[in-house]
Amino acid sequence: MATLSNFMSKFGGQGEDSAPPDSTLLSAGAPNALAGFLDQFTTLTESYFFYNNTVELRFNVADHKYYLVSPDLGNLIEQYVVTTVLRIIDKSPALVPWASKKCAEKILRTIPLSTTKDEFGSILLAPITLEDFTKLVLKAKNAHKEILEDAGDIGHMAHKCLENSIQHAIDHTQGIVQELREVPTDEKAKAAAEAGFAWMRAHHVRWIGTERKIYSKKYGYAGTADGLAWVNSCDDLSCCPEKYTGHLALVDWKSSNDLHTEYCYQTAAYLQALIEEFGNVDKGILNNIEEALGKPGIVVDRWVLRLGKNAEEAGKFAPWFLPSSTFKQDLEGFLGCLSLVKLHEAVKERMSTQAKGVRAAKKLQREAQKALDKAEAKAKRAAEKAQLKLDRAAEKERIKADAKRAREEAKVLKLTPADTKVFVEAVLNPPEPNEALRVAAKGYEERVERKPYVIPEGG
Repeated sequence: MATLSNFMSKFGGQGEDSAPPDSTLLSAGAPNALAGFLDQFTTLTESYFFYNNTVELRFNVADHKYYLVSPDLGNLIEQYVVTTVLRIIDKSPALVPWASKKCAEKILRTIPLSTTKDEFGSILLAPITLEDFTKLVLKAKNAHKEILEDAGDIGHMAHKCLENSIQHAIDHTQGIVQELREVPTDEKAKAAAEAGFAWMRAHHVRWIGTERKIYSKKYGYAGTADGLAWVNSCDDLSCCPEKYTGHLALVDWKSSNDLHTEYCYQTAAYLQALIEEFGNVDKGILNNIEEALGKPGIVVDRWVLRLGKNAEEAGKFAPWFLPSSTFKQDLEGFLGCLSLVKLHEAVKERMSTQAKGVRAAKKLQREAQKALDKAEAKAKRAAEKAQLKLDRAAEKERIKADAKRAREEAKVLKLTPADTKVFVEAVLNPPEPNEALRVAAKGYEERVERKPYVIPEGG
């Protein structure tokens, strides 16, 4: 059975004072025959081990994706990411108006103004072409992305400061952060870090681990938990309505402008992965934690802390305290999202396969029609060629018949061979009146005058 010590050390404790006195730390690394191969031939740059080093996950830093290393063939199987799963929750009712507002604000900031004013003293817009105004609007439509990137940078800097400060405390001051280390120069990031520090002092926090990877073998998802610590209640009843001492808590920092319900699901998913790895999940949350930690009476709460980053919020935090009694419902919320994501992916795959089938069928239809058109064109050309041959043969027979008829008529008219040739040619190829024809005709008239024309018998 797992003990409190290996649970704590697995989460990231380091040093003798990182957990209660009975702790024994695990080794940070684990040998693996595939590691060298994966390091050399893949872009996945980090490897993490779970379940007593029997499960290895590779993490692609650039794409923020986790891959399970198959123990048999070493295949990389993509796993679900907790934060990605929760994107299935629709945030558009809040985000769309906000994005529209930021777009309008940027247009108002960037549109050129005139140096003159109207008769009432109001500032006028400077002349601007439609082309320039169109460019201005198109740039402004991405204002929300710029803000999100800035907010992400601020959150990253604040997280890094808190992580470094916590790790230093784990290594040197029994997990108690006495001061912030590597404080960011950015004022907003600094304010957020100071807000986290204020929460630590108010709750007498003693840290066990920070920024540790988690993995649920049962549900196939991974992620990173911000921290695990021993926490006391504070004196503010709006924050801690009940007094307590020494509760184990999963802590998650947020630098967003508000707290969102999916944060409850996110922290429940992290905690479920830890429980799954260190205890039997079938006996209920309290027994799970007791068995996993090997010490009765341990309670695992969750804290979601929004860190103030504006000037008016500097050093302030907005807490969501999630006691152990809320874990089951929040986990069901996450698993519902995960189930929907899987269902959605399955339907997308089905429709993609169907679309591929439709495209393949249409391709076959096009190819069949093309072959049919080609065959019809070939048959048409053959028919035209045959018809042309028949026409030529018919024309040849007609010419022969006309020539024969002309010769017969020449015999009847008693023409000379030379006149017969002219006459036949004239019949076959009627010419413009020419001298040869006139001579032949004149010779015919003279012969007719000398000797009356007699129709032969049978003529």
